[in-house]
Amino acid sequence: MNKKIRNLFLFLFPFALMVFVNHFIKPSVDPIPNDGKWNTTVSLPNRCSWACHNNTIYCIEHHVKMNKNLLAVSLPFYFGEIMLLKLAGNYSLINILLLVTLVPLYLWYFLIKIIDTLQEIKEAKK
Repeated sequence: MNKKIRNLFLFLFPFALMVFVNHFIKPSVDPIPNDGKWNTTVSLPNRCSWACHNNTIYCIEHHVKMNKNLLAVSLPFYFGEIMLLKLAGNYSLINILLLVTLVPLYLWYFLIKIIDTLQEIKEAKK
């Protein structure tokens, strides 16, 4: 397979998969009663909503079913990341720039480098 086509496929596949899964799952999610939306800012006891995004502690108390020891280790990192994003000024913009754009590009770049290195090793063994 041509490297450019392979790299383009590896770049686009996660986004295509995300869109496919979203459209496949969305019809099975019932709208929230009295609201008619799939997501709301109202705190819900049985599932996450935007209220969980705005108040993570509520979500942890009502929805998270994780080992409490693991949760105690991960929460400082999670809240530290949120704090750093908020300190940058424009939380939404920095969130999209870093977590949606730069981190995936960084991971994609190193995935390509790993695949290329593995192919070089395979060819060197021949």
